[in-house]
Amino acid sequence: MTDEKPDVGRLVDEAAKAIGLPIAAEYRANVILNVERSLMIARPLLEVELDEELTPGTVFRP
Repeated sequence: MTDEKPDVGRLVDEAAKAIGLPIAAEYRANVILNVERSLMIARPLLEVELDEELTPGTVFRP
């Protein structure tokens, strides 16, 4: 992963536009804040190097 800080405001605006979800101006700052927090939570997981030889587990279907 790079150390670049993403343009979260643009990400929120483009994602909302893509799914047709209007975000009222008074809520936009809080939506951006929540996306930034989500990215901070996900960062350590995205930085984990996975072994190329890993295979997914089987799926149980009754």
